Amino acid sequence: MSGGLVDELHEVPLDRENQDLKEIIEIAFQITAQLEVENIAKNVAWSLASKCQPESVTFLLPGDAEDSPPRTVAYHGIKLDEAPPAMPPIAAMLAFLEKDEYSQVSFQYFRENFPDRAFAGALEPLAGGMIVPLRTDKGVIGALLVGSTREPSNLAEVQYITRIARFAAIAIENANLFRQATTDRMTGLYSHHFFEKNLEEEMERARRYKATFSLVMFDIDHFKKFNDTYGHVQGDLIIKEIARILTQSVRQVDFPARYGGEEFAVILPSVEAKGALVVAERLRKRVEKHEFPGEKGPLHVTISVGVAEFDQEGTYAASEIVREADKALYQSKEHGRNRVTAAPADPG
Repeated sequence: MSGGLVDELHEVPLDRENQDLKEIIEIAFQITAQLEVENIAKNVAWSLASKCQPESVTFLLPGDAEDSPPRTVAYHGIKLDEAPPAMPPIAAMLAFLEKDEYSQVSFQYFRENFPDRAFAGALEPLAGGMIVPLRTDKGVIGALLVGSTREPSNLAEVQYITRIARFAAIAIENANLFRQATTDRMTGLYSHHFFEKNLEEEMERARRYKATFSLVMFDIDHFKKFNDTYGHVQGDLIIKEIARILTQSVRQVDFPARYGGEEFAVILPSVEAKGALVVAERLRKRVEKHEFPGEKGPLHVTISVGVAEFDQEGTYAASEIVREADKALYQSKEHGRNRVTAAPADPG
């Protein structure tokens, strides 16, 4: 029998191997139940931190285009890195990992064999331990970078990491499919169809628990005139930027959606009209002050906003609260635009 890591693996007690498999199954359930990449990454990072204590765990996933920077989710130990380092596009790295069907490669091997030395150097702070392809039946969809560990990883730990990575790859693929089915491609916000489904569910939850929520709807003022003046490409950039501002202006539990064209909606769970007005006014001011990039210099746009609160007694269908928020939005337009209006407390 050959020596080294293979012998070491055979020397692992059976009860330890069974314990590892039990842990992997438990973690697999946690990972594959997630539909957000950030939550998948968190579960993986925490499981590896408890097992082999790597300095860091980083997920690199393809950007919107082949030449776009990757989507990066990084952990140092069990702490999320709020500002992960900027990375170059990863298409060439994924092709390299795909080519020979690696289950994992040491960073040393990658550095010596990957043709782009500058790229390898950029990876080194994050991948001092190993690089694990995130592989599905569609190929390599990303990479898991495992930082250096206090002690060199033995073969049992390497197998543990690669098994966890397989489940993570499946979960990420499922999350990508879910996101494609539920989000607006241009803005990354939830789609109109998924908004309607979520609104029905939020109404049911509010009725069941005697809770409340508010709906905020807004659109871009004079947007047709803007498109006629600056063109539809510039108009699309405005829509994308407003979607980004919206996402940054609400909580994780909120539900921002592109309602259609230049109109947006956001569901605010457990928020009364008074609180929703604060959110809406903050959003309105951010858009008003924002300098949108244009070919000949910064551009400015404004939004008109309507707010409606769920009424336990009066709101019987999702279409009714949408109608009330929409009516409040048009009142904002009729009174000069660039303002926030609340629907009457008793629309009846």
